[in-house]
Amino acid sequence: MANTFVSAKQQITSSETLIYTAPASAGNIAILLSVRITNIDGTDNDTITAVIYESDGTTRKAAIAHTMSVVADSSVELAGTSKIVLEAGEQLKLTGGAASGDLEAYLSALEIT
Repeated sequence: MANTFVSAKQQITSSETLIYTAPASAGNIAILLSVRITNIDGTDNDTITAVIYESDGTTRKAAIAHTMSVVADSSVELAGTSKIVLEAGEQLKLTGGAASGDLEAYLSALEIT
């Protein structure tokens, strides 16, 4: 089995956006080490919703955040002190509360293939 560290970044708006898909082959997994959401707006708060989908990309598996507040000029960590395991092909999609694009996401993962 190969272990590979990967990262992804994404600007977040009010449209649901795919940030990460776990490796798709059977038996593969990804461990999300960090999912950091930063509000780069100096004035306005925003919210973040993060949902894990099954490998078909449309069936919801779990919400890891639902309209969680992200205060102006601050960050929130969605993986927290625990880690999130995605099975083969599962996806993480993010949605902000505002269309402004003032939220930025940065994800770090360990892929085990």
